[in-house]
Amino acid sequence: FYYSKILENSVDDKIFLARIYDRRGACYERSKKWEKAEKDLKKSLDLHPDQAYVLNYLAYSWLEQNKKIDEAYTMLKKANNLKKNNPYILDSLGWALHLKGNYTDAKFYIEEALTYLPSDPIISDHYGDILWKLGRKMQANYFWKNVLTFEDTEEKMKEDINYKLIKGPKNS
Repeated sequence: FYYSKILENSVDDKIFLARIYDRRGACYERSKKWEKAEKDLKKSLDLHPDQAYVLNYLAYSWLEQNKKIDEAYTMLKKANNLKKNNPYILDSLGWALHLKGNYTDAKFYIEEALTYLPSDPIISDHYGDILWKLGRKMQANYFWKNVLTFEDTEEKMKEDINYKLIKGPKNS
């Protein structure tokens, strides 16, 4: 990694270092090296705590693993205060509330995210899951079917959506 080479040199600029740790952490996360990713993302936030996108990245990564839900939620509230109206942060905040079982508030944040990115497959999928939990199964199916029409919906997500259309979400 070039990022590791940069970190080997002594640099005093905390904001610069925070960015390098963030970027290296993202590379580790995408390479499925989660422990290294988490360590670097936390180090980035230690150096520069008010990074909305790093807060979102780390918190959503935890949510995807269904761990540290309360800590992730706190981080996402901070990220949302730093970057108002960011659809990815709004989606993450809504998803944290979903995992906490607060479906009504989750719906509010996901709907807000959808106003900015109505064709985002992940946000639409999350919305379908929340609608399902709220007992609005026909509406959930509508959103899931819509996800199948989006150009950038990945094959794995299509498989998951097709499962939901037949049996509903897993763990529901």
